[in-house]
Amino acid sequence: MHEVTHISYGNGGVDVVLDSSSQTLVAAPNFRFGDYTTLVSSCFTPKELDRISEGNSAEITFYFAVTDEIEDELLKTQYREAIEQNEAVIGNLNEGILIDVDVKKTIGNDAPTDILSCADDVELQMDIPLFLIKENRSYFVLADKGGEFVLLPDSTPDADVLTVKTHSFVPGILLYQDPKESLLEKEDSIFRIEMRHVLLGGIVLLIVLWVFIDYLHKKSN
Repeated sequence: MHEVTHISYGNGGVDVVLDSSSQTLVAAPNFRFGDYTTLVSSCFTPKELDRISEGNSAEITFYFAVTDEIEDELLKTQYREAIEQNEAVIGNLNEGILIDVDVKKTIGNDAPTDILSCADDVELQMDIPLFLIKENRSYFVLADKGGEFVLLPDSTPDADVLTVKTHSFVPGILLYQDPKESLLEKEDSIFRIEMRHVLLGGIVLLIVLWVFIDYLHKKSN
């Protein structure tokens, strides 16, 4: 995938370039942002934005690479431990694809500089590979923030698109979970069953109380 979106900013402008490649037999998914204006204002410093507004051209380039195998054994172990920690809270998580990202920005003739994070959260969207799509399935990204692993949920659940809100551009694993694997849904189901029992018990108690009051009333007459 190669996509360029131009955003005007004052007298200048920014080209947001999205490139993705795949190291698997499956084609790389498409990536996009929910709000490119927010992306631009978050990725450049105030001084850099002033330069762009005065008429300079700028560029932000995102290089996404996906694979289905982690070659580094230490990193694989760290991901596995992080997944198990989250599974203890929300239930079984299945590994999808590994997503690596490299981001660079440049203004005018300046040398490109790396971007690891931006000032505000931005909405990053990714088309979920067809072989991972299933009805009612939930998706997450386990992001590796320099050894600190953070589970990012899909903020706008959709069968075909994963959306995460983040201010960090770091590697991560796409994870998925089916309803039967979710501890949260099981807990919610148990709660609903318990509430139903409480309501039924309350109704029975009211009936018994009504019968008893009616008996006392008839006896007094």
